Amino acid sequence: MASNPSPAPDTKRAGTTVLPAKPGGSLSLQNHPLARRHYRVATAAIESFVDLVEHCVRVLIPGALVYARPRIGKTQAIDYLTLHLAKHRPDIVVLRLSCEHHRSDFEGPFFNSLLSAAGARQPLPKSISDKRFALLCRITEQVQVHDGHIVVLMCDEAQRLSKHGLEWLRDVHDQLARHGIHLITFLVGQPHLLEQKAKYQLSGDEQIVARFMIEQLQFRGIARAEDAATCLASYDISHYPEDGGPTFAEFFYPQAYGAGLRLAHHAHGLWAAFVHAHARSRLPGAVEVPMDHFTRAVETVLLNGPIWDTLGFEPAEGHWERAVRDSGYVASRQTVRESTQNA
Repeated sequence: MASNPSPAPDTKRAGTTVLPAKPGGSLSLQNHPLARRHYRVATAAIESFVDLVEHCVRVLIPGALVYARPRIGKTQAIDYLTLHLAKHRPDIVVLRLSCEHHRSDFEGPFFNSLLSAAGARQPLPKSISDKRFALLCRITEQVQVHDGHIVVLMCDEAQRLSKHGLEWLRDVHDQLARHGIHLITFLVGQPHLLEQKAKYQLSGDEQIVARFMIEQLQFRGIARAEDAATCLASYDISHYPEDGGPTFAEFFYPQAYGAGLRLAHHAHGLWAAFVHAHARSRLPGAVEVPMDHFTRAVETVLLNGPIWDTLGFEPAEGHWERAVRDSGYVASRQTVRESTQNA
């Protein structure tokens, strides 16, 4: 049993979303979504992101800024949001743009990226005007298929977008608006986005701030035991297949789950293992676990279910310490620290 009473998980926020996969075949250890890392877990930070998106969609706010330090889980959050909107708002077209770094600003590569995000096929138009027109046609077609009027654009690594890129994106927004289509853009990136916002405000580029940076949200990793409990509860209550299949925890620990094992009850144990690893390695700053490392730790315990599963099994300190070690959390933070010291 956990040495400390675990915080009650927020089951409203708990849950998993399984990424699309090819249908057919029997469910086995090897093709379970967890074994393939083909799922996304809701966290308090992700749900705050969901709330922001739903707010912007509801009142048609044209843009918002979401920032976090690298490797916290922003891309996973975008995965979750894309699936969330597909499930709950099928009338909305969702586009994902991975912003690339370019030494110089050219409209051609920028609109090629937008066209690819919109699902345009090769060969792409050659002239800038043709690219713009093709993008407008492609998005308009998708909006008609979805029988809606809203397009959500998720720009990952948005700190790479230059002022020119934002101006070109503003042109796209205006062109779509003339056709009755509302483009809502979410700039998702590193804290440098806040510096860019301040720079645009000081330089008088209010049209950029008012279009793309009206709302802002700081995205965080797992920062306390309560966050861990919420995530662990997702594995306890989420079923696969969704229509009557076992929960994630039940699938890997059928005997222990049947006897009452619930991972959420052991949140303090997992959180303490991360805190201890952080302290032993003398890592700087407060403990904030990126989603990737947290889920890898949970997966280590679950994937050992066929070996460890018994009627009385409960994860102990040693299980969590091994899981945190296998997650790569310490090695990743040490790499970041060394990179910072050598910069």
